[in-house]
Amino acid sequence: MSNEAFRLLSRGGTVFSKSNIDNHLLIKRKESRQKGQRNATVLDGQIPSELDFFKYAQGGQGKRKIVDESSNSEKKRKVNHEGEDMQDEDELLASVAIPEVIHRVSAKGSDVPPHIDSFEALNTFGVPSRITANLKSSGYKTPTSVQSYCIPILLKSRDLAAISPTGTGKTLAYLLPIFSKLAAPASPSSGNGVRAVVVVPTRELAHQIYNECLKLAQGRKWKIILFSKATANALSQNGAADKVDIIISTPLRLVAALQNGVIDLNNVRHLVLDEADRMLDPEFMPQIQEIVNSCTYSFLQKAFFSATLPAGAEKLAMEMLNNPVRVVVGVKDTPLPLISQSLTYVADDPSKLPSLLSYFAKPYNPPVLIFASTQTRATSLAEELVLNGIANVDCLHAGLTQKEREDAVTRMRKGESWVMVTTEVMARGMDFKGVREVINYDFPTTVQSYVHRIGRTGRAGREGKAVTFFTDDDAPYLKTIANVLLQSGSTVPDWILKLPKPSKLKKRQMGKIKRPDVVNPARFVGRRDSIKKRSALHPIYA
Repeated sequence: MSNEAFRLLSRGGTVFSKSNIDNHLLIKRKESRQKGQRNATVLDGQIPSELDFFKYAQGGQGKRKIVDESSNSEKKRKVNHEGEDMQDEDELLASVAIPEVIHRVSAKGSDVPPHIDSFEALNTFGVPSRITANLKSSGYKTPTSVQSYCIPILLKSRDLAAISPTGTGKTLAYLLPIFSKLAAPASPSSGNGVRAVVVVPTRELAHQIYNECLKLAQGRKWKIILFSKATANALSQNGAADKVDIIISTPLRLVAALQNGVIDLNNVRHLVLDEADRMLDPEFMPQIQEIVNSCTYSFLQKAFFSATLPAGAEKLAMEMLNNPVRVVVGVKDTPLPLISQSLTYVADDPSKLPSLLSYFAKPYNPPVLIFASTQTRATSLAEELVLNGIANVDCLHAGLTQKEREDAVTRMRKGESWVMVTTEVMARGMDFKGVREVINYDFPTTVQSYVHRIGRTGRAGREGKAVTFFTDDDAPYLKTIANVLLQSGSTVPDWILKLPKPSKLKKRQMGKIKRPDVVNPARFVGRRDSIKKRSALHPIYA
């Protein structure tokens, strides 16, 4: 009876029928006699998901995870399934055909190689069969827009500057050509020394790329190094660095190894800068220049990849490349339209925490990433969420030790962390396929920062949600972010569009507002006075 009623309601109406009423009465009598066996009853039909308001109690894909005390074994099984890097979700999404997202692609340069429509077309470029087999076994079916254009360009030994939105598969777009051009692991005929280098801004991103390399390296004894202090010491031994195929490193670590004579880059044939806009920032530029100058191989191929590339950084990139091809996927410096974006007004900084708690009081889709401006604010916000009863809160920033950061990332991948409070560390390249929502607790520092932050959701064709808090102090810079929302198809209130355009000085000051180290100053009201009073009564504490 209930199933038919739901179906009729979903159609928008029903027709009275006496025979149906009689049937319903018979069913009702049967249900009353079988009241004690209700749990064993199996319904013939299935309630439409739009009307199944009790799906959370049945273990469905609800917005909240409800703990059923009577089914501890089911909970354990669910946690175990979540424990393998979200494999259950990946397998489910692999079995369901996600519609391919088509992007507008612009490729400019001389003699641009034609793009490919399938990975089978790689056979015409001489890609080894082992690599194409590894692609298939890793679940890659069809190339994304950035892959279909960039892979042929790199296979033709051209320099490349690629700008593509987050979550579109840039990593594979440069790793596959590297493995294909290297052809086989290092041997005496391939020369001594490292043959390919990938430079990234953070250790977490380096580790993620290393894992992608392992997928393509299956079946061959490639030597791929995730550069760290320990691996640098190992490579300092005689001849150890001569057999290395690929190094993945952050700029400072690699430059330190160069200056100490641990490695040399004379044999590097492929140099990739991932998150190129960050790599070409004044903070990293001296290290990048030293790395590029150390790669003295006569036929060095350089490739720069990023989701955003400001005009100044793009000019630097094009000057460092030789006869490059410039590829832009979608609209430059704009997030994917799959991400639902919104701006939320809060009067001042202390008002953000109550607004965030109100957000979590409603149904939401974990895991959620929350971005704060500094390490101290991220730690303070995580503590406040825990004290207010928000479940499974974790924190990640550069102030933690390497092990603490790795453990936090592992918990996030296993699904043990529902809310992750972080800084810009995770805004660069980190790929968590399950992230459904991003909250900018503190206003982003630049347009590029905003695009990279919200790019942690809506990846690989999935939908996402991004919410940005702004205060009165952020108002002068609001229109810049609002224009990004407009370009990606999101709606913006008219009053924001009528705000005056920020001056050059305001743009330089964007996001540099001094914020307190604690997000809830009310918790410390009277604390200083109580400490002084305690010190006066008990000098031993002074």
